[in-house]
Formats: sequence, structure tokens, C-alpha cells
Amino acid sequence: MQEMTGQTVMITGASRGIGADTARAFADAGANVALLARGAEAIAALASEIGAQAIAIPCDVSRYDAVAAAVSRTAEHFGSLDVLIGNAGVIEPIAHLADADPDAWGQVIDINLKGVFYGMRAALPLMLAAGHGTILTVSSGAAHGPVEAWSHYCASKAGAAMLTACLHKEY
Repeated sequence: MQEMTGQTVMITGASRGIGADTARAFADAGANVALLARGAEAIAALASEIGAQAIAIPCDVSRYDAVAAAVSRTAEHFGSLDVLIGNAGVIEPIAHLADADPDAWGQVIDINLKGVFYGMRAALPLMLAAGHGTILTVSSGAAHGPVEAWSHYCASKAGAAMLTACLHKEY
């Protein structure tokens, strides 16, 4: 990875897996990292592991006001927001369409798709004002092919991939 000293990276879904490993990689490259996840204890532990260049911000990405507040807090704490990584995602509950609970199905859309939009929408004004910025979205092979009983996940990841393509076209 290139040198990232002085850059600030915000990562949603940073409490474990891809998000936590991404935070470590960017921190190792010198970046400041804002760690967002619903699991406050997990991101606090990761921030402690990384050190002074990390901040833990408990955040439910399915709520725009929470994401916007996290973006503001990141920019205030580090002085900028240079990279946003939309990684937060869920797959449960897995169910066939005929059996799927509509509210639970919608909650996956709220996190996996609307959460990506909320991050973009909150970060874009700062990035546009600064004249630079990078937004990356973590998707899945499920965005490109159906998987039985994963309609919510496949649809949300396909939507997030297309949303990111639209962002690229616009900016």
C-alpha cells in the first residue's frame, strides 16, 4: 500500500473481518482511521490496538443522522476525510422469499444499500469542498449472481455496486 501519512480513512463495519483488517492495513501505511460499527466494544478494542491514529465511533449505518454525525466527528478529530470505505454489511436472516419477514428483509437493505448511500451522501460535501476524496464500496460475488434464500443480500450488494458506479460517473 502507498504511504498514507496525513490521510484520514473512515471504515464502516470496522469491528471485525474485512473492516478490521482494512483498518490495520491503512494504519500501518500511516493513515488516521475512523472505525465505525454498531459493536462499540469491538471498535474500541481495535482503536486501542492501533493507537493514537484511530478513533472508534459507534454508528448504525442504517440511520443517516448517525452516519452524518460520524463523518463530522471524524473530520473534526482528524481535520479531514480523504477515504470512505463502505464495508458494513449483514446477511442474516437467510430465508426464501415466500417465508422472508418483510421487516427483517428491509433491515438488510437499510444496512447494505442505504448505509452505503448514507456514507456517500455525508462524505461527499467534505470531499468536494476539499477538492479530492476516494470512496470505495465492499461488495460481493452475490451482487452478480443469485443465491437461493439470499435475495436481500444479493439485491442489496448489487444495488450498492450500481450506486458506486453511479457515484463514479457523477464525480
